[in-house]
Amino acid sequence: MSGFMTSTTALKIFAAQVVAPDADNVRQHVFTPTPRPDGKRIGWVGLGDPLDLDFSFGIDHGQFMAFSLRIDERKPSGAAIKIRLAEALKEEAAANEGRVPRNRKKELKESITAAVTAKADYIPSLADCILDVDAKRLYVATTSESVLTSLLELFQQTFGVMPTQLFPQADMADVFAGLFRESATLDGTEVCANGCSVTLATPEQAEDAAQVAVVNNESAVATALEEGLRITKMALATRKDGEETFFTLSGDLAITGLKLPKGEKGDEDATFLLKADTCAQVASIVEALSK
Repeated sequence: MSGFMTSTTALKIFAAQVVAPDADNVRQHVFTPTPRPDGKRIGWVGLGDPLDLDFSFGIDHGQFMAFSLRIDERKPSGAAIKIRLAEALKEEAAANEGRVPRNRKKELKESITAAVTAKADYIPSLADCILDVDAKRLYVATTSESVLTSLLELFQQTFGVMPTQLFPQADMADVFAGLFRESATLDGTEVCANGCSVTLATPEQAEDAAQVAVVNNESAVATALEEGLRITKMALATRKDGEETFFTLSGDLAITGLKLPKGEKGDEDATFLLKADTCAQVASIVEALSK
């Protein structure tokens, strides 16, 4: 599972202009087993632990605040819905000379889906969050749009501020092409391609799924760029003071595969600060690249 206390994580970066954030705000929106009108159970828990309703890990960690979003959602079996719908349609057809109107099919599907969902078990999911108080950024360990929507809504209820996702001002395809050709130095940190691992697309394909991944083949990438293809995702490496960090960056600035340091065995606080600092450094580099 992706998360900030694991070895590898996804990362989304948001600006969060929170003034004087208070850990009590988080506690006031702790996870509760009471479903919302949409049927989901949502709330904050301690970092990385869906059962930590007391925030025993701690929320305040100097520059950073740490917590996780827990979402419990009933997820019905598609196979169960399919077989029950088939049975219902068969009965309807038998009672109506083989005909089932389209609107009736829709009604049956909706009612059966609701019935199966109501009996399904809740499936929990977790998304780690770090609020960087100094940089006024929010780091979230997921790229799931549905999870992010719920998370940002609850964050606004908690802190009174709606985070805004970091988007590029520069043409990231040009940025990626430049990094493919030569490394760049940003605030003393070298940024370079990591093994020529990229995803390519024509300009027309950039918003579609029809893209091509190329791994560790420099000549193939160079040829593709000469033919007008654009890099939409790229594996990167950063180096500073002998320390290396690896991650993959998409054109929309979503990060996947961020390798986090191991930290101190038996010292969760020190480990968290080390990993959080890595996230903050990567966020600063990505923001600088995107301008």
